[in-house]
Amino acid sequence: MKIVVAFMSAILLPALLITAWYLYGQFVTFEHDDPYIWVRTRGFLAICIAVSAGFVVFLGLPAYFLLRKFNSVNWWATLISGFVLGAIPMAIFTWPLRYPEMKTSASVNGVKTMIDGVPTLDGWLQFLQGVSFLGVCGMAGALAFWLVAPNKPLKQDK
Repeated sequence: MKIVVAFMSAILLPALLITAWYLYGQFVTFEHDDPYIWVRTRGFLAICIAVSAGFVVFLGLPAYFLLRKFNSVNWWATLISGFVLGAIPMAIFTWPLRYPEMKTSASVNGVKTMIDGVPTLDGWLQFLQGVSFLGVCGMAGALAFWLVAPNKPLKQDK
């Protein structure tokens, strides 16, 4: 039962962190007494939980069984796995060179991220920032899992 609670913790912590970040942005953008802040945040939280659950079920669960098979369920392997499992899907879906035949230009907040189909340095930095952000969210979920999961070794062998 404790392993189920550990997986639930891995789902909830990243979703709550991203939602808290979103809520902060809502308070910065809109008036503090805007009642729709909470409506938007509730909907955003539901989406975050669904996405986080998908990551944990389809990526985290198989990773856990793979680590367990190789007897490598330790804190550092769990955290690295969480980072990689959070970052890789984001990297795949936002890869700037995904459609090289498209000769478009793009910008974000006035900063050129792509010129004639070629990512700029700012574009690559934005890509790395997004990938790292979701990697850290995955690592947070892995940390929550590790802290709640049963059968941790009490002392590392030297």
